[in-house]
Order: sequence, then structure tokens, then C-alpha cells
Amino acid sequence: MPSILVTALLAAAMTAAPALAPTTATPAAPAHYRVVDLGTLGGDSSYATAMNDRGDVVGRAQGADGSYRGFLWRHGRMIDLGDFSPVDINDRGQIVGSRDDGSGAYIWHRGVLRPLGDPSARPVAINNRGQVVGHTDAGPTLWTRGRARPLPLADVSDINEHGQVSGGMALPDGFHAALWHRGRITDLGAGPFNRSNTYALNDRGWAIGWQFSADQDERGILWRHGRALDLGTLGGSFTRLRAINNRGAILASSQATDGSERPALWRHGVLHDLSLAGISTEGEVVDLDDHGRIVASIRPVFGVSRAVAYHPN
Repeated sequence: MPSILVTALLAAAMTAAPALAPTTATPAAPAHYRVVDLGTLGGDSSYATAMNDRGDVVGRAQGADGSYRGFLWRHGRMIDLGDFSPVDINDRGQIVGSRDDGSGAYIWHRGVLRPLGDPSARPVAINNRGQVVGHTDAGPTLWTRGRARPLPLADVSDINEHGQVSGGMALPDGFHAALWHRGRITDLGAGPFNRSNTYALNDRGWAIGWQFSADQDERGILWRHGRALDLGTLGGSFTRLRAINNRGAILASSQATDGSERPALWRHGVLHDLSLAGISTEGEVVDLDDHGRIVASIRPVFGVSRAVAYHPN
């Protein structure tokens, strides 16, 4: 069985951006998490790239010969996907990624690989309708039912169930986070230095990304209802956002007062330090599902990486 670790209770008071601080009692983050080591394909290391709302995880893992291959972790078992690099998985179990032989992007489903058709394709996300967004040598692209549609963006980062695409747009004097939907681009704006971009979005159309502070530090930004919200830090200078679920919870890593970088969860206006809830600071958090489960890649010992899943108790 995978190893399980239960750690101390999460402290009640966490640092949040002053503008977002609640006026009533601070909403609590999960008191603690249990961790499940997803294992490997016979070697020492593995790392996660994405998870879906069914708890399936994809990534890369080392075999007994030391080579890395793609994996799907499902129901406690790691499935070998071969020479494949998964980048995302939807709730239907469709996995999008690239072949290691350089032949382009594919969708894996039930053991069958279906090519996207362009050998230069570099996918980044897939939704439950099977739509894929990514890049080609010609620029950002949306694939729907095997048909490719060029997108008038400079970058793409995610796609939700409504077909909204998060990305970025180039301007003569900067670069702005943006949303595309049904042929229309919405400029999400930017802060100081006229630079911003997106990382992901949820099915409510809330997008997460970054812009610089006045001191040129990366700040995590949530765009919702036409407003850009700085999610604050754990007392340091920067916050990097990783994922957002449909309940509005946001997974991040943030600098603390002592200068260390710690895993964090933003929820209801408060940024919580997840290292106090048993999530390792040795590695990086990767993805978050609608049940509050977190997937990460941690470093249990020097030179070794392990894909793990954290389950809130």
C-alpha cells in the first residue's frame, strides 16, 4: 500500500492581502492532509503533471532501466503509457501529450493514441468535451473533433468546459493576460510594467495568472467579474499560482516572511500556508481538483522526485 502521513493541525491565522481580508472570522483551510506516494515504474523517481476530478493523475516515471515513461495513476495503480509525455487529463480519462519520438501531439484514451495531426503541435490542456488547446509552429491553436482552428492570441494556457481559452495577447508596448471565447478576445489588463499572463481558468470563467508588483516581484492575480485581485503573499514578496478549481480555491506557492517558498491555498479571500497542514516544502504543488485533493512532486531525498497526492481530512 502507498505510504500515508498525517501531520499537525493547520494554524488559524494566515497572511492575506489587506484588500482581500475578511471582516468576519478567518475561513479555515483543511486541518491536515494525508499523503499517498504514487510510486514509480520500477525506478527511483516520478513526477506529476496534472490530475482530474476523479483522482486520476498523469505524469512521468522512471523504469527499472532508468528511462522515463508516461504514466496514468488510477485506483492505486500506476499504468505505463510508454514513450509519451502527458500534460493534462480530463474527467473522461482522455490524456493529451506528446510522443517522445517528436512525432507531435496525441490524445490517449483506453490504450489508443490518436494524433492531433500537426507534428509541431505542443498541447497544454484538454477539457471534458475533448477540446485541446496548445501551440504549433503557426501559433496558438484550438482542436475540436479533429479540426484545428488558429487562435488570435500570442499564448494559451487552459480551456474550460464552455470553450473559453485563457492566454495572453501581445501589445506594442507590453503583454496582457486575455480570454478568448467564440471569436472574441477580452483583454484582462496588466499592472505595473504593463506585463501579465494567465496560468489557468475554471468553468466559471475565473482566470488566474500573474503580473509584476511595483518592485518587479511576481504577484498571483485572480481575474473575476471584470476585476483583477492580487491574492497577496505569506509575508514575503511573491506568489506563484498553480491551479484553480470550480469552487474558487487556488493552489499556489508563496514566499513567507523568512524568505522560504511554501505551498499555499487561497480560499475565500485568505492565503493559507499549507506547510502547516503537512504538505512538503521540498518540491512543488502541481494541480488541485474540485474535491480539494492536491497533486505534487516532492523530493524525499536528494536527487529523487516522487509524485504524490494529498487528500484533505
